[in-house]
Amino acid sequence: MAQGTVSGLPCAESWTLSSDSGDEYLIQIGYPRNWTAETAGSDDHTVPVIYLTDGNSVFLTALEALHRWLSLRPPGAPSSGVVVAIGYPLHDDSPFLFNGRRSNDLTPPLPGAGETEGGADQFLDFIEQRVRPFVSQRVKEKQGVSVGREALCGHSYGGLFALHALFTRPTIFDYFLVTSPSIWWNKRAILKHESGCYEKIGDKATSVMLFVGGDEQEPPRRKGEKDEDFEQRRATHIERRMVDNLRELYERLRKSDIDDLLLLID
Repeated sequence: MAQGTVSGLPCAESWTLSSDSGDEYLIQIGYPRNWTAETAGSDDHTVPVIYLTDGNSVFLTALEALHRWLSLRPPGAPSSGVVVAIGYPLHDDSPFLFNGRRSNDLTPPLPGAGETEGGADQFLDFIEQRVRPFVSQRVKEKQGVSVGREALCGHSYGGLFALHALFTRPTIFDYFLVTSPSIWWNKRAILKHESGCYEKIGDKATSVMLFVGGDEQEPPRRKGEKDEDFEQRRATHIERRMVDNLRELYERLRKSDIDDLLLLID
């Protein structure tokens, strides 16, 4: 008779951290496969860290990407890295990986925000004041190294949040990976804070990477999709201007002091 055990990841940890308001977050930390007590380094080495929003849905993918990249890394590239997924505690009856709290955490506090929106500043405070020091402590305890350059990555509402962080606190991270940001949210209100990026970035070496799919503005027709459903979906995509919004933002950011800027439309 076959017997089984719960499968765990030896190179990953899950923690629960609480914000100042008492909200609990699931913090998943992924390390290189070769990080063991026998390979512990010294304090004069650093490791890059990437923080991802919507952590429940992206952690395993990000961890696998880290491991594959480290196994194929080009000469001169960092020999280690850490991924930190910031999500929400899952319960046995949780129907979705995405939690409704994300609508508040990932949207900026701007006029026009709904009653359950606009908590991005508090969420950014939580990342800056609780998550980052905790990750720094765990990296030091686990491998004896310090955190080096740090990146923030978000998709959709998470991309909107990453832009909010870039516009209001551009020196908080070294890299901003902005994927399919919901610039359309609240009548593009996020752009009201854009000028803050130009004023505050100063001499800090900052990299911004913007990504969007070409089909996000001109979606292809789905197999078997009714004419009415397709036209309605297409109209929504066109109205949101996912590609145009990001391309226009890229052109404006080119005139800023951002050290490294990339736009990729796939």
